[in-house]
Amino acid sequence: MESFDFRGMRIAYEHTGQGEPVIMLHNGGSSHAIWQDVANRLAGKYELFAFDLLGFGNSAKPGAGYTLDNYVAMLEEFVSSRGLEKVAVVGNCMGSAIALAFTDRHRDQVKALVLCNPLTESTFLGGWLGPFLWLRERMPGINRQVYRLLGRLKLTNGIGSVATLFQLGPRGRALKLHRNAELCGCYAATGQVESLLGVLDDLENYSVVDNLAPQQGFPPICTIWGLKNKIVSPEAGRRLNSTLHPARQEWLPDCGHLLMLERPDEVASIIDGFLQAPAETQA
Repeated sequence: MESFDFRGMRIAYEHTGQGEPVIMLHNGGSSHAIWQDVANRLAGKYELFAFDLLGFGNSAKPGAGYTLDNYVAMLEEFVSSRGLEKVAVVGNCMGSAIALAFTDRHRDQVKALVLCNPLTESTFLGGWLGPFLWLRERMPGINRQVYRLLGRLKLTNGIGSVATLFQLGPRGRALKLHRNAELCGCYAATGQVESLLGVLDDLENYSVVDNLAPQQGFPPICTIWGLKNKIVSPEAGRRLNSTLHPARQEWLPDCGHLLMLERPDEVASIIDGFLQAPAETQA
């Protein structure tokens, strides 16, 4: 993996392929590994940068700074340092929120967005883990004590398998993706649980995505939702789409939160088709 320095911290990323630049951002708790199957299918046409976000994978885990603003700043510094122009950004969950927040500030630098299962305050609240958001808002003192305790834990690969299984739809369970050692190992990595909890602690700032209403000139958006997603609510996703006005929206009926692993051929085809479509058809 390659890396770059962000405020004295190492940010790792997988760099493959040649062609138009595409940045790929993962969901909380995972790493660049979720994009591996899709990247393998796209590398012949695009230059791909699949990140390990701050606090995850092989990137630095400082124990703080896991805020949406900080992730956007990280992306800003990377794009600037590489001299990239007109990048496409593909994200999942928090990665989609980072992509949208970055684009809202730098729309002239973004060609298009492909947003899988976007994380917002509303989409998370509508998911199965929504009560944790209620706890964070209503009982912040107790909440932080729990976070500190959990943040010190190093989970086993067995727990990682359970965490991965929870994210899958019927398709992913049939493929036994919860037995993928690289996916499950993310949760056993020291500091990774603390990073995920840090992201959740900043969740109220993800409401900026709920309130985003792209106007004319905003780069075209494609959304992809797994209809069996337990982490973020597809029903809330439909409401979100009514304000984001994506040029293309896809709903995968047998997929959950990791649809890029559950249906890599289809997701790669959607991404490629959207990025290759003439701009006038995406308006």
